[in-house]
Amino acid sequence: MDGPALSPRELLILQQIESELGSDQELERELRTMRPARLARLRRTLVARPWIVVAVISCCLAVSFGLLALAVVLNQPVLLLAVVIGWAVVLVMLTVVATHLRRRGRIR
Repeated sequence: MDGPALSPRELLILQQIESELGSDQELERELRTMRPARLARLRRTLVARPWIVVAVISCCLAVSFGLLALAVVLNQPVLLLAVVIGWAVVLVMLTVVATHLRRRGRIR
């Protein structure tokens, strides 16, 4: 190290940081494999902030029920078809993601 030595307080802080990082198994695995882990970051974000999941699901449900109500009131089958296609796309995407995660061994 090129500079002044760390003070005892700085050494203690550094040791605490290293011990916290050393106990993070997911971080250790990512560093070991060094692959881009977009899904892992997304999963960590959603687990750390469950209100995001609730907000997204609530918005999807609100839009779906709104379109359903408009379809009934305006007698427009196109709006009903939009709701059905929207939910079909969501289900297909969830199936693809689940299959991808199952192949990688992340879920059973």
